[in-house]
Amino acid sequence: MNKIVKLCSTAALAVLFGAGLQSCALDDPFNADGEGTLQMRLVINSDVTRAENDPADLSANCVVYISGAKGLLHKYQGLENLPEQLTLKSGHYVAEAWTGDSVSASFDKKFFRGYQPFDITTGITPVVVNCKIANVVASINANSVKNVPVKDFNVKIENSRAALDFTPDNYEYAKGYYMMPNGETSLNVTVTGTTDEGRAFSKTHVIENVERSHEYVVSFGYNPSYEEEGGAFITINVIDEEILVEDEVEIFSRPSIKGVGYDIDKQIIGNAGKFSDILVKMNAFGGIKDLILSSDDYAAFGMPEASIDLMQCTEGVADLLKTSGLNWDESYNADRNMALSYLTLSAGLLNKLAERDEEYTLNLEVTDAYGKKTSRAVRIAVGEGAVVIEDPVTVEDAIDPSNLMAILSTKATLRGSLVSADAVNPGIRYRESGTEAWTFVGASASAQSARKKQRLSAAQALRVGGTSFSVTLSNLKPATRYEYQAVAEGFNSESKYFTTEGKFIIPNYSLEEWSNFADNSKVLIPGTGGQRTFWDSGNHGSATMSVTLTQGSTDMFHTGSHSGRLRSQFVGLGGLAGKFAAGNLFAGTYLETQGTDGRLEFGRPYDSSHPDALKVYVNYRPAAVQKNGAKSGYLNQGDMDKGQIYVALTTEPVEIRTKSSNQKLWNTNDPCVLAYGEKIFTGNYGPDGALQELTIPLEYKDAARSNKPLYIVIVCTASYYGDFFCGGEGSCMYVDDFELIY
Repeated sequence: MNKIVKLCSTAALAVLFGAGLQSCALDDPFNADGEGTLQMRLVINSDVTRAENDPADLSANCVVYISGAKGLLHKYQGLENLPEQLTLKSGHYVAEAWTGDSVSASFDKKFFRGYQPFDITTGITPVVVNCKIANVVASINANSVKNVPVKDFNVKIENSRAALDFTPDNYEYAKGYYMMPNGETSLNVTVTGTTDEGRAFSKTHVIENVERSHEYVVSFGYNPSYEEEGGAFITINVIDEEILVEDEVEIFSRPSIKGVGYDIDKQIIGNAGKFSDILVKMNAFGGIKDLILSSDDYAAFGMPEASIDLMQCTEGVADLLKTSGLNWDESYNADRNMALSYLTLSAGLLNKLAERDEEYTLNLEVTDAYGKKTSRAVRIAVGEGAVVIEDPVTVEDAIDPSNLMAILSTKATLRGSLVSADAVNPGIRYRESGTEAWTFVGASASAQSARKKQRLSAAQALRVGGTSFSVTLSNLKPATRYEYQAVAEGFNSESKYFTTEGKFIIPNYSLEEWSNFADNSKVLIPGTGGQRTFWDSGNHGSATMSVTLTQGSTDMFHTGSHSGRLRSQFVGLGGLAGKFAAGNLFAGTYLETQGTDGRLEFGRPYDSSHPDALKVYVNYRPAAVQKNGAKSGYLNQGDMDKGQIYVALTTEPVEIRTKSSNQKLWNTNDPCVLAYGEKIFTGNYGPDGALQELTIPLEYKDAARSNKPLYIVIVCTASYYGDFFCGGEGSCMYVDDFELIY
């Protein structure tokens, strides 16, 4: 049963691009070379209440990717960092968004995901990214439990990674939120308890084919006709409810306070008398209600008292501050419901600050019209004696648009910088998000030694920058979110996050599924219901002469009951001239037959992961080349045929044409090819009557660092020169159990 539930009384979180930024002369987010403007709104849909999820956390944790044909173009962490508008060249793009907590199972941590393709043309293109809950949700029908006469009734619902216990203490309200492991589609339900007669019982049930954004409500019944031991007297029913939300609540980020041209969270370092103006930019939705400046050094900043609200102070105090060199202004954009203010600490004011061994601190607190507050401090070191290295070790974002291979399915390369030569035991620690235990990886000894040899003062160390190091994490879980920090003795940085790639499962990998093509019953295809799902072959061409070159076979196989058999032969009909045809199997689509030639498309849509290799089980027996299969410069009569299997990851599908007047064959050096691996068989492979394991490593090109693989190509042929109608009749290849190795 699939029941659509409309939750009109629950809240959705709608957040706007532009929550923290507004275009102005000092901070123009637009690219003059663009041809269109993206204006985006992000909507988070789930049965979320303000008590369960802090909107500020959802805003701060939100990650948005914008990708084009060449891969990732823009990445934003935190709602306040998303531009109101973004100029892009005309073309096709995809916006992806994530927020929340990605944990295996939880009663309160939820994860949201959105995916929206869009096209940019001239003018403004509005795009809404609908972030639905990415969890599988499970709950208990509490009323049904009351009908079951048992004691200590407990329900455990679990996937392979985590379990949640539903007990009398939480039946009424608890919902379990599950992140399903890649490829896993079922939840296991285990019911335990004690009957009124004191007999312990246990009953299990499997919820099959669970989906994201669906809630599975488990109900129980009582069947008194069953008296034997165990749980047979309990019946279990599951209702599948798709989670839809109609109400949207607009959630604004907190006010933002940023430095213009500098990081406001870092010290501003300068020499006495050498400062330029310092600007602080503040955004607030609904307007700025309070803007409070406070400082223990208030006299040095020209303030008459230690704390002043610039929005409430008298005209006389405002004039005094401006005369001292503290200037501010405010503008309000009604269309965006946003206020923008700049506070300027003039060079004249700053150059009056005396050199000393302690920093000067000016605290800012902004309160918006909705009562939300943000605080920051402008910290100024006048002279090297006041310089403080706060982050002895730093880390960069794990996902770098210039290196899309930094984060893979089972390993990740994280980059750090060693700032302080005095840092004790510096490095990076990481853990699966939502777990407790950390794993530490130290910075390389060479990086630590190089930093110490530089003998830099604190001010010099900050100006020069850190000594770079990198660590590689292995044995990670695919499709899993990880948390990491820069650490040293007595120091932990703020957490950053990355999510490992998933694992791509090749459809019909064991070639158990075969059927007659729906559009031509004479053609046998690898797929069910007459539809090509992933694989195709040259059978479409050979069928015109009533020949099937590629088919399922029970002669030999690795698992299941079938393998794929690819057999080459000379194809002719009724004495008419024909051609040598290679038995083949490929990931893609046979498009059309042109006379005795074919037009194909290699490549099937792919999840952009980066496997290390392709594993497949193979048996190959080549045949000698006969006269009809010989071709000068390739194989001569009497030569032994060759077979081939290759795998590639590409940015687009690849058209193949065998017709000599318009020929286009596979080219490993095509710019769309990001990774490639092959095996050429020059003799027998595998023992007689059995398949042998084969691993084909993938070699990645430099272009894979900045472009996502969007298609996968796998080609198997019993005759290497089949594109040139050259090979040995009877050459035969069996293939089974294709698997990408990560």
